[in-house]
Amino acid sequence: MSDLAEIQIPNLSFRILQDIAADLAKPELAFPTFSNATMKIRQALDDPNVDSNRLARLVAGEPLLSIKIVKMANSAGLGGIGKPVNDVPTAIARVGFKIVRMAAISLAMAQLQAATKLGKHAKRGEAAWIHSVNVGALAYVIAQKTSRLSPDEALFAGLVHDIGYFYLLSIVDRYEELSRDTETLESVLREWHAPVGQSVLHAFNFPDTLLDAVSEHEADHYAFPPNTIGGLIRIANRVTSDTNPNYFGVASPHPPMNEPGLTQLLADSDMQLRALRNVLKM
Repeated sequence: MSDLAEIQIPNLSFRILQDIAADLAKPELAFPTFSNATMKIRQALDDPNVDSNRLARLVAGEPLLSIKIVKMANSAGLGGIGKPVNDVPTAIARVGFKIVRMAAISLAMAQLQAATKLGKHAKRGEAAWIHSVNVGALAYVIAQKTSRLSPDEALFAGLVHDIGYFYLLSIVDRYEELSRDTETLESVLREWHAPVGQSVLHAFNFPDTLLDAVSEHEADHYAFPPNTIGGLIRIANRVTSDTNPNYFGVASPHPPMNEPGLTQLLADSDMQLRALRNVLKM
């Protein structure tokens, strides 16, 4: 890290923390996630023959919208009683297509406004989105083939695991230090995205299992087959580390994984993974 970064990080950290707390206290939070899903969702909802499975895949492809839909499904005001919802298909079944349409339109407008402020950071955001899709698709397949974990919950967790990265990108231009010092910016993104993502999801009242998965997705410890959503996301994140924008140009801190069962699963599931990634990327 540069001398400039070492001097500025403590004061900068305090200011960012203050701004994050203020943002998360607002009733609505919107920032670009570099997915083009909202337009596809609105088009799909205009099709009288659209089914819930197709719509669920489209909504899953927009991390912030899927977070909002799941939160709505758990809201008492929308009939969110009984077992909490932690996946997109169940959330859509509970809230209905009309609510999804309104949420998609509202978010698309807010994101469009926010996206105009990103400028030179767009490539980082696009890379983070590709990585999120890779993690989500792999998490779905691993859950489906090696564990009793819900594949839909795994997909949701994988797609939102870097939500803190997207949020940080949306606010970096508030700080001159980040704009003029790339090394400081990369350090903040790399070191802060996981805990900030946890804070964003906490503001949406998500359960601890998801918060822990997001806050610890860069950790080294894991078990295969995974027995928790957090462990599953850590594996998927490491397997797809070559697409992780936090490590472009620097060595990944994670040691290589030596899991023959996982290697075989990846080989056997190549076509399924390709198809799922294509659907989510749209």
